[in-house]
Amino acid sequence: MRILLTLTFIVTISATAISQNIQENEFKNESLVKTYLYAYITIQGKGLFNKLKVEVDFGDSDEQTKEGKEYSLILTNKKSFAAILNYMAERQFELVTTREETYTYQGTGATYGVIFIMRKKTINVRN
Repeated sequence: MRILLTLTFIVTISATAISQNIQENEFKNESLVKTYLYAYITIQGKGLFNKLKVEVDFGDSDEQTKEGKEYSLILTNKKSFAAILNYMAERQFELVTTREETYTYQGTGATYGVIFIMRKKTINVRN
């Protein structure tokens, strides 16, 4: 029993000494900073038509607004939510959270639209 406890102690200490924190070692060069580009994607339901209306928001700058409009044009008229997620995943975006917009009419609730909040990892060089 003593030998088993001693071996367990030695293995535990060895594993702890050898292990490393990946987050601390991820960027060895301090001039690199990991940031995220967020996308706020509003999708309005199908209604009478079989296609979705999509609006993508990347931010307030002129470049972000232009890119958001381009993505919106591409994603509008897709037929499924999965198609939108797959398109964004192909461009290295990952889903952060999902929200539903609902409305109530005479006591019944229905989904009005869905919002995907997605992000893309970017690396900036610090000056």
